[in-house]
Amino acid sequence: MSRARQARCKEKQKKRELTEQAAKRARTSRRKSVIRIGRVVLGALGVTVAGILVIIGITNVAGSSGQPSPVRVEKEVSALLGGIPQSGDTLGQASAPITLQVFGDLESADVRTFVLWLLPDIVRNWVRTNIVKVQYRSFMTSSSPYPNVFLTQQAAALAAGIQDKLWNFIETFYHEQGKEKTRYVTEAYLDGIARQVPGLDLSEWENDNESSRLVKQVVEDDHVARAIRFPDAPVFLLGRTGGSLTPWPGYRLYEEPGLKPGLIKRSVHPISFITSRTLKTAIEHLP
Repeated sequence: MSRARQARCKEKQKKRELTEQAAKRARTSRRKSVIRIGRVVLGALGVTVAGILVIIGITNVAGSSGQPSPVRVEKEVSALLGGIPQSGDTLGQASAPITLQVFGDLESADVRTFVLWLLPDIVRNWVRTNIVKVQYRSFMTSSSPYPNVFLTQQAAALAAGIQDKLWNFIETFYHEQGKEKTRYVTEAYLDGIARQVPGLDLSEWENDNESSRLVKQVVEDDHVARAIRFPDAPVFLLGRTGGSLTPWPGYRLYEEPGLKPGLIKRSVHPISFITSRTLKTAIEHLP
């Protein structure tokens, strides 16, 4: 073998040895890393499992309250409204001396907060005692960025009102409301809400749902709400039945989320929430 060939063989052998050494160091490093990570995971296993259980618990609670079953919704709505007369968009006795109008958007999370958390006390304390009757009217907010969908969903509620089931429809809708601006309101969704309203004639509801008169009513309500110049729903008109109704001025301001305290110079918009207690005060001050 020539000296040149021997030199080339030695060089190749040296390269192979260097490559094997580098691979060995890499394997050793990876093995140490795996061992190190394993120790950390094992050491934190108890905390991790506890954390997972807590997360599962929170998810279950959120799922049971935020996404209730149709059976549960029907029971809650029936318990709230059972025995209270309805007529069109009105909940309560026609002869009730006080009228409260609520302007809302079925996709609005703020209106949902009012309907699910504050309205029940008003119903129990004021509507069931035949002092107040509540009327639901439409107000398109930024929660419904698609006008055609807004008109459809609000008209669907009014169609249920023709059978004196409007409040069952909107209560069910708010209980099962989806995430804002996600296009979840479809014909199938509205049909599903209607099917959960006890005693609603679906064929009649479907026919009434196509009425241009109902769409016109939604548009007129929205114009009234905008004339009040309150920036967002819910908006309330209150007064003595048969007399003029005036805007309820109470509101709270909430600040834009995600900003550091002390750096917030403006609110997003005012939100108006009337409660059973503030309704009492408002009634006492009616002319």
